[in-house]
Amino acid sequence: LDETPVVHATLNTLTNDFDLVQPTEEWAPEKTQEIKFSHKEPTATFRLNLDIPEAPVFNQVIDYSSFREQEVIPKYDDIMTCPEDTDYRSPVPNVPVNQLRAPYDNVEKYLYTHYELMKHDYLIPLRNAVKGYKEDYAAIKGKDISAAMEKMQPFQKPFRLYEHVQLNAIVFGARQPLYRISFRLPFYVRVQWAQSKRLMPGTLVLLSKDHFETDLKVATVVERGEDPMRGTNRFEFMLDLYLERDNDDLPLGFGDPMLSDKSTYVMIEAVDGYFEAYRHVLKVLQNVKKDGLPFAPYIVDLSKDILIPHYAARKRTYDINVFKRSKRDDRWPVDILGNWPEYQTKMDKTQLDALKTILSRNLSIIQGPPGTGKTYVGTYAMRVLLNNYDESLGPIVCICQTNHALDQFLEHILEHNDNIVRVGGRSKSELLKLHTMYELKKDHERPRGISRLYRSRDEVMKKIRDTMIELYEQPCVTVDFVESINGLRPRQLDSLKRAANKEKNKVAPSKTLDDSDDDWEITSVETTVKKTQPQKQQQNKRGGGRNNVSNKNDMWAGGNPNVIQEVKEKVTNPVEIWLKEAIDFVFDDNVDAFINEKNQDLLEQTKGLVFEDMIEDEREVIEEEEFQDIQQNFKGEEPDARFKNEFISIGKFYRRLTEVEPGERPGRKIVNYQKSEKPKTTANFDFFDDPQEDEDQFAWDDRHADRGSDSVERWIKEDDVYMWPLAARLKLHKKWIEARNKRLEEILSQHMNSYTRISKEIRGVMVKHEARICRQNRVVGMTSTAAAKYHDLLEEMRPRIMVVEEAAEMLESHIISALTTSLEHLILIGDHQQLRPSTAVHKLSEIHGLSVSLFERLIINQFPFTRLSHQRRMRAEIRQLINPIYRDPPLQDHPQVASYPTIKGMAHSLFFLSHNEDETSLADSASKINEHEAKIAAKLSLYLIQQGYSAQDITIITMYAGQKSILKKFLREERKSTIDTEPIQISSVDGYQGEENKIIILSLVRSNANGQIGFLRAANRVCVALSRAKHGMYILGNANLLCDRSELWNEIVVNLEERPEKMIGTRLPLKCAKHAVVTQIQWAVDFVEVEEGGCSRLCKEKLDCGHECILRCHPYDHDDIQCKQPCGKILECKHPCTRRCYEGCGSCLTRITVRLPCGDTMEDECRKIRSIARAPAGHKCPKCNAPLKA
Repeated sequence: LDETPVVHATLNTLTNDFDLVQPTEEWAPEKTQEIKFSHKEPTATFRLNLDIPEAPVFNQVIDYSSFREQEVIPKYDDIMTCPEDTDYRSPVPNVPVNQLRAPYDNVEKYLYTHYELMKHDYLIPLRNAVKGYKEDYAAIKGKDISAAMEKMQPFQKPFRLYEHVQLNAIVFGARQPLYRISFRLPFYVRVQWAQSKRLMPGTLVLLSKDHFETDLKVATVVERGEDPMRGTNRFEFMLDLYLERDNDDLPLGFGDPMLSDKSTYVMIEAVDGYFEAYRHVLKVLQNVKKDGLPFAPYIVDLSKDILIPHYAARKRTYDINVFKRSKRDDRWPVDILGNWPEYQTKMDKTQLDALKTILSRNLSIIQGPPGTGKTYVGTYAMRVLLNNYDESLGPIVCICQTNHALDQFLEHILEHNDNIVRVGGRSKSELLKLHTMYELKKDHERPRGISRLYRSRDEVMKKIRDTMIELYEQPCVTVDFVESINGLRPRQLDSLKRAANKEKNKVAPSKTLDDSDDDWEITSVETTVKKTQPQKQQQNKRGGGRNNVSNKNDMWAGGNPNVIQEVKEKVTNPVEIWLKEAIDFVFDDNVDAFINEKNQDLLEQTKGLVFEDMIEDEREVIEEEEFQDIQQNFKGEEPDARFKNEFISIGKFYRRLTEVEPGERPGRKIVNYQKSEKPKTTANFDFFDDPQEDEDQFAWDDRHADRGSDSVERWIKEDDVYMWPLAARLKLHKKWIEARNKRLEEILSQHMNSYTRISKEIRGVMVKHEARICRQNRVVGMTSTAAAKYHDLLEEMRPRIMVVEEAAEMLESHIISALTTSLEHLILIGDHQQLRPSTAVHKLSEIHGLSVSLFERLIINQFPFTRLSHQRRMRAEIRQLINPIYRDPPLQDHPQVASYPTIKGMAHSLFFLSHNEDETSLADSASKINEHEAKIAAKLSLYLIQQGYSAQDITIITMYAGQKSILKKFLREERKSTIDTEPIQISSVDGYQGEENKIIILSLVRSNANGQIGFLRAANRVCVALSRAKHGMYILGNANLLCDRSELWNEIVVNLEERPEKMIGTRLPLKCAKHAVVTQIQWAVDFVEVEEGGCSRLCKEKLDCGHECILRCHPYDHDDIQCKQPCGKILECKHPCTRRCYEGCGSCLTRITVRLPCGDTMEDECRKIRSIARAPAGHKCPKCNAPLKA
């Protein structure tokens, strides 16, 4: 998480953010270490702030329903017109404020307010992006390139820049035509695409050809891939966009064959504000009817008269036993509106109260502080409902903020009920794989009528392809077109055709495909071309590799890989003959490769009109989930799906006809206009007749348009058109081309609209089909983003019950957009004192109340709710850290936490290691890092692994993305230099919401002379950070700074200081379990004292062999330790063993001297002499060679 600008301490914050200590003078850290870090007594209670303006601070709204007619996609004025903004303490002009402590006047005003807040949350970052770019461009205009690039460095810019943007292809996606563009990164930018947030699917991008002076195009990214497609060189990338809005008649120049290669665009994206998370929510809000908002009496009017769910009115008695039954009559009946008997439910009192709240109220709110089992209560309630109702109740819809949380929730349900549908394509759970919509549809027949719609869309695609071929690849008009517009008189047409017939009847030498293709063309046709066996064999030899399997990729630029190509004789065009050499033919280098190698894979190399392969899963809309999940996973279900396309080339290369010299093989010379100064054209209008030059040399210019000899008006009366000079012919043909192109553009637009319309019909049929599948199951799960995106599916399902997990983390508009008109029961589960919803614009969060969830707003207004009270996660001393947050009523410990073990190798299971080492900032961002903390965290985590903990038992968390990066770096270094362990998890605090682990190391990072603590002032984030550990927690930070800047932190530190065993200090105490020696750690280098995981003493523990261990103190056992001391055991020969202890005794190696029977002496190892003595036969004296005797 990169830190947002720090708001001044006197600013009012939202609910549950504590008042900050008001600074009286510039803060400076203490020069000397103090034993006591806190500087005042803790306050009895914390005063909550709710000083957000309640009255709208914008122009008077006459019609609150006007938002329904607005377009979700921003217009030119929306982005370019920036209202005059005041300082950071003032509201955004003309934007309403969320009413936190009062009911709304009516549903229209409520919907209007949340629509405008959501709209501006994505719109303001776009305005800032354009404004930032224009300011930078104005500053560097006219300067040298090096200064320009230095100015355009991306450090803390509100935009990301992409250059040399050009149209490459028209791609036909599942819902509408798309544009494939090529782009380049600025030379100073290097991107790790797999981990990058750049250009994620669903991102809104802005394009302009005049640096946003007058031209603005708005598009959304549809396909980027984990690694973007490459263009013609290694600097060029390719991307699929949907053009949402364009102020030109020809989008990105599409439909304009006269477009020059120099007509490139710049493209920018805003750093903040992920559009996909807003688009569908805004559309749903627009479609909510005045009298169609579910639960409006509670949400809008803040009524506290809560009703029983309508479906439960006739069935008040429930059996709440969800466990396996030993007897058929082992039931636990309860009256959901009466008093409940005491059953052995394994729940505490507040959990039972929560269960009763869920079953008896049509709008239920359950607050679950950390570790209190809110997910358990939610799944238990769902099991009760599933057991007490049959399929007639309809599916229960489960909504979660993140994919990870949704998978966890559904896995709990799956243990007891497998009738589950998981909507959305980003589940990583193997258990849920067979329950995804994609898999379930395989077991159902295709919906009726869908094949007909697919065929209709295929026909439209063919029409678009044919129109594109004529528009881009036919440089001159046909004689039929000339007739249709009365471009020539009848006699003139006859002269044109007669000359063409003469040309056609000329005897031409026979040619093959390898000869010039002047008289031949390759086209895509539906009919099969018969090939002889030798032809097939030759083609297979040329193809090779994967292309031998199928001929799908055999295609001309303009062909369809799903149809077979046909070589046919080219039809003579009289107009082409009439215009002679002035014709330029569209040509792509890859086409030449096709002629020589039929099976070349053009799909990855060329440009043009593209169609999605008609595979079932590819017809599904790309699933755009919440921001965090998309940035981590770009792959679809088909990794290579983006290459399964067919297209028509939008060429940038041209061939020019020249006369063939005598004896020369007929052919066409290639003219590459990318290297030419001439503008790109399809028919060359850059020529005029010049009597001083050869007849074949032309150069047409508007300056010569009125020359009498070339005037069309002069020659139009001449019936024989072949008497006209070429300049006059070209001038008239240019008018024909313009007329033809205009007509084709209109036809093309109609076809594209038809494609979009049919695609919508397909989606409508599929929605009904998917809804039937959902209704056949008992539980349907999706994320909040998917709930808005597939709102039509939810409506078609007609659910009566909806459970929203993580409700306090969702924006209010996200929950509203998930509600359906059929809903009778809404269950909200969460904790508003942990993380709030995230917003793109800080001011909308702080001043306009956008980050206050529906969950929190209802609780603020005393709406009845149930709070769970007993936590089962943390040791008691860790739980006490969050006492200031959960004070009334206090959070209590379940008896099971008393049995949690202490942390091995540590003097305390909780400790705050304080320091004064300054933070720094990353070079290319505002994120903060603290190397001192990162080094200690890395050393400490590996020390804990030495104590016997696994890497999965330890998590390091921090609030800064920069600190995450440097932690990974130091951990990699430690793993290489010490022990080979599995990677230790490192997470952001926000990303670790809802998670837990045995041991948590918290790096707070902030330590500076300015007194800034950034994220650490937010009580919600502090609550999450301090409540993730089960057995042990170790905090690294500057306690002096925190106490001086935050009353919350001051009370936390006071609590640590006043405990019998002081759990805060400037040295972290490690305790050796073997010798009870305490080693004090202040710096990372101090861990050298415990390099074996124990203390600085020798181990000296008795080994099985009887020796003492001579290693440095270590916590691991001695099973794998080799004792290398001399053995010393007395062998059978009475000699001591001379081997090392771990080698085993074996035979005696002691050298001895014996007298032989011959009188000589012999010296050797004892084992050898004893061997000879046992069997002397065959042995001789080494000196006299006398035989030895027994």
